[in-house]
Amino acid sequence: MASSPGASFPHQLLYRWDPIFDTPQNISDRHDEPFLKVRDEFDTASDFINCFMQVFDENDFCHHATDTVANFCAGANPNSLKDNASARTDPIAVLDDSNALTSWELYEALKSLFVSNENLKGKGKENNVSIRQTTTQNKASKRGIHRLYIASLNRWAVIALAANAPNHQAGILGEFIFNHLQFDPLIKAKILPGGFPVFALEFHLPYFALRKHRLPQRDSRRYANGDELRQSQDITFLRTMDSKVDNSLTEYVYEAKLSCLVSGSNRDSWSAYLFNDLYFEIDEDSESILHYDAQEGTGSMLDPLTAGKRSTIVSGDPREYFLIVLEVRLGLVKKEWEQLFMVVDGAIRAYDYWNKTCSLTSCRKDDQTAYSDADRQRTQLREELQEWLRRSIEILRKFISLLNEYSNEWNLFSDTGFNYLMSTDEAKHPARLHNSLASVRQQVADLRRLLFKFNCTMRLCEDMSRDVNLLIAHENNESALFQQKTARDVKVLTWITFLSLPFALAASLLSTQQGFIPITPSFGAFIASITLLEALVWLVLGVLRAVLPAWLGWAQNKTRMGTTPGCDQE
Repeated sequence: MASSPGASFPHQLLYRWDPIFDTPQNISDRHDEPFLKVRDEFDTASDFINCFMQVFDENDFCHHATDTVANFCAGANPNSLKDNASARTDPIAVLDDSNALTSWELYEALKSLFVSNENLKGKGKENNVSIRQTTTQNKASKRGIHRLYIASLNRWAVIALAANAPNHQAGILGEFIFNHLQFDPLIKAKILPGGFPVFALEFHLPYFALRKHRLPQRDSRRYANGDELRQSQDITFLRTMDSKVDNSLTEYVYEAKLSCLVSGSNRDSWSAYLFNDLYFEIDEDSESILHYDAQEGTGSMLDPLTAGKRSTIVSGDPREYFLIVLEVRLGLVKKEWEQLFMVVDGAIRAYDYWNKTCSLTSCRKDDQTAYSDADRQRTQLREELQEWLRRSIEILRKFISLLNEYSNEWNLFSDTGFNYLMSTDEAKHPARLHNSLASVRQQVADLRRLLFKFNCTMRLCEDMSRDVNLLIAHENNESALFQQKTARDVKVLTWITFLSLPFALAASLLSTQQGFIPITPSFGAFIASITLLEALVWLVLGVLRAVLPAWLGWAQNKTRMGTTPGCDQE
């Protein structure tokens, strides 16, 4: 049997870091030109975002990625970027050690990276884009290393990125933007095939952020059809069963995502991007653009890609930097998951349904009024609990499904991606790279423990649902037995009434005044009257049993014929 092409090669050879990335490479101006410039030379008629995304989404029949990003960016293009009020006023990004940048300022700052240092300073003054020229930033910029942090990526930021993406990285950046718009975890490393080698290290960490707000914070970023990019859900029902009626804070779970891309052509020329969803934060968050902008006067500018946990001194090794960012960000995401579990698990375990039902089942059955009231309350409680269990299991499945995807994605990355993070020469592995990788592995193990705990809580809900169903079945059996007993009693009373009716009629007839009926009252006349009336009743009953079903069937047929569509009626 023929083997697959790569069956005889170990993963270390199939998936490995190319040593060419450890040495500087000469990049032609054509490869490094902004995508917008290259596109304008060949195609100015097509929609800009469609043209940009099709560098990655090359399928001739289905363009799902292109359609998704185009719908997200509906109404936005490079020509309208400068004139849009939101694009010119809302701070959204930090580039290297810059001040807070709006989408328009980001567009100009990215465009300035492709000109000489003299023009860079001139552009900054002309467009009021203040970029701090610290020693670290100068060294990194001269080497071609850049860091971009974007809070709550919107359509205008996508336009700024796409327009100034280096031509040789347009496909990578387009795929990264599409992956960020999805809500799936992803960790991967790859080397693009082709004449010009480019590496891409990428991770996406979706999570659910638990926050207490009076009103839900809606995501203003929307697709063309009006759907929000990220959703939210009120989970107060876990504690109260019903909707909250007081004015206290409400617990909401918000969809959020962290996405990072490190891509370039060698260790001296690469760019790092990080997108962070913060739309649900009300107060100024430690990760907000304004928070990082306020550090300008402190003299201690921290790296926003590492959530301020590291300084802006950037490691020259892109793999090491990628692992440092992954280590920090995965740790923050793990804390969000841990907080969510403690709240959800605590609310589910604290529900006191059984105490309520026990107090109701203790009512005496001979007290019909109290028993009927208790039965109605039990029915209401059962309906409430079944709805509560349904919603609880539904939201737990959502959490468990996402954590399962984390585990599966890490398994896939462990099979292939680890080799990209290592050099061919074991002696060249920096100690910090090993430390970061060990820390990431530990955090993934912690997330798997959380997955196990969520599954335990799910089984608790399923066991509760099973117990409730058994209780309901038992109560239904008791109710059915009670109804059967009542039906038997009613049947007996009916027959007693039916059989005693001739006696009552005979006694009434014979007790009338003498001469009213041509019968002399006597014991024999009483027995004869009873016999005659009994026979008459049974005769009428037999006639009704024989005639009534036939008459009812004829009436039903007549009704159907009279109401049949299309029949002529006079």
